[in-house]
Amino acid sequence: MPQISIIIPVYNAEKYLRKCIESVIAQTYKDWEAMLVNDGSKDSSLAICQEYADKDERIRVIDKENGGVSSARNRGLAVARGEWITFMDSDDWLDDDAFQVYIETAQRTGADILKTGYRCHQLAGIDDKKIETEITLTDKSDILSLLQKSGYEAYVWNMFVSARIAKQNHFDETISWFEDQFFSYDCLSMANRVTLVPNILYDYRIHDSGSLSDMKDPFVIASSVRRDMEYKLLLFANKNKDAINKCWNTYHQLRAVAIDSLYRNGYSYCDRRNFYKNFMPLDGKNIYAEEKKFFEGKKPFWLNDIIERLKRNLKKFVQ
Repeated sequence: MPQISIIIPVYNAEKYLRKCIESVIAQTYKDWEAMLVNDGSKDSSLAICQEYADKDERIRVIDKENGGVSSARNRGLAVARGEWITFMDSDDWLDDDAFQVYIETAQRTGADILKTGYRCHQLAGIDDKKIETEITLTDKSDILSLLQKSGYEAYVWNMFVSARIAKQNHFDETISWFEDQFFSYDCLSMANRVTLVPNILYDYRIHDSGSLSDMKDPFVIASSVRRDMEYKLLLFANKNKDAINKCWNTYHQLRAVAIDSLYRNGYSYCDRRNFYKNFMPLDGKNIYAEEKKFFEGKKPFWLNDIIERLKRNLKKFVQ
């Protein structure tokens, strides 16, 4: 059985797919298998995957109907045979020594999970995310705090995780935002040791301004950030107060974005009322102006709603 299984969801990725696959083939460490999970691509992606599989027996192609990135990752997890699991997006690429660093570091530190540095490629330029020195931690609160401070975050594509842990978890196929973070949190909760590696081993391609600006559905935003905060509170376990406070601020900031989206994107009164009933703040606080206007006040909700819509319409008229 291979030491490493790398899972790569593929959907309409013909433009970048060859570079992605070739970066796996070029690894100096050779004991791996790659699961190319074609998620109902409509371009030539499946043919490209099969082309490489025909040349290299370590590459396996899984063809399935379109179900989203989480379903593709879950399919790969189900058939992965390696002792270690890692993930990759089909438009990204790896440094040649990535697997070698993963294996050697895991053996030396005894970690269940490794997190690595990465390089963001976007129109504005290249941004490196890395720490200065290797760090191994056992406390969940300290791990999460350092992931946030370092910028390593809870992504899955810069994570190398024991199959013993990864295969006990799954990606939530009912959501389309933060799904990779939630899988990472589940894995982190089961890990005894986590090592953060200073090496930049992964190249991450960003095609636009980012997922926050892309996500317009206020219900998805609110439900995702609530679940994210619940995970973080569990992992922090009342430690690292400064880190928790930063998380609370982000939580409230994104709630404000969701409330603004309710009005900006023309959601109905029933939708706004439903949001009001179902997304009261976890901590009972409203920090940002949008939150205060929406959830607080002595006036009934319907009246606050009318006032807010009038203010917004007046602002548009003035502009």
